[in-house]
Amino acid sequence: MAILDQLRQKRSFTANEVALADYVLGHVDEVARMNIGELSQASFTSNAAIVRLCRKLGLDGYRDFRVAIASEAERARGVSMEVNPDYPFVEGQSTRDIISSVAHLSEQAIKASYALINSSDVRKAARLILGARHVALYAVGDSCATAEAFALLMLKIGVVCFVGEQHGDSTAVSHILGPQDVAVIITYSGGLLGFEDSAMGVLRSQGCKTIVITADRSVPDRMAGIDCTIFLPEGESRGERVVTYFSQTCIRFVLNCIYAEAFASNYRGNIERRDRINETEVY
Repeated sequence: MAILDQLRQKRSFTANEVALADYVLGHVDEVARMNIGELSQASFTSNAAIVRLCRKLGLDGYRDFRVAIASEAERARGVSMEVNPDYPFVEGQSTRDIISSVAHLSEQAIKASYALINSSDVRKAARLILGARHVALYAVGDSCATAEAFALLMLKIGVVCFVGEQHGDSTAVSHILGPQDVAVIITYSGGLLGFEDSAMGVLRSQGCKTIVITADRSVPDRMAGIDCTIFLPEGESRGERVVTYFSQTCIRFVLNCIYAEAFASNYRGNIERRDRINETEVY
């Protein structure tokens, strides 16, 4: 998970760490140029407290912390919501303007996702999937179609995935999954059919590993025991909207990154598999 996102969530933070996180979030650019003593003085904390927070965030020390927040802040500066994700086109708009709006919205979604995504989360998700006996993808609506496209990609590198909610049988699918399996839950808004009350309980009880891809920051608190959470940028409303271009572009970007990482982990072998498939495929 991105460092700035962890600072916003403040999960398991002490009161002192909450105050330190609030200071950093309010002064990101300045903190990126401060040494540890300067941050300690400015935030009214100690060097030791800062180091403890860095380690709680999964970093080796303050130097890595400065590099991480500077990098994330720089990437985030390139993100702006110029096109309304809920209404990217309106009545009476010209075809050229519609094309331009869709292009800019796609660019916004990818930039926002890139600014937020954490490489360690993508790497962990890919490894969980590659090491699983069964991979079940849980999604509904437009996200279900996006999940199916990901399943087809993974099939090309020898990983068979099935979409658990494809025929409304998510709970039944959950009962066949165990410790050697992984469930990938794709839910932009976080409201996947009360999933946390039924199928998620089954997955937890059977020890199935779980990956959640969502824009809902409260999901980890509602769905305990998640092995890997990848957050999507918030930009699209859950209610009134004419399309889901923004959310689906974000989801596809994340899934494409996971696929690319999985492919690269056995690059030569996957290239050879691709060549064998191409030799026998009939067009």
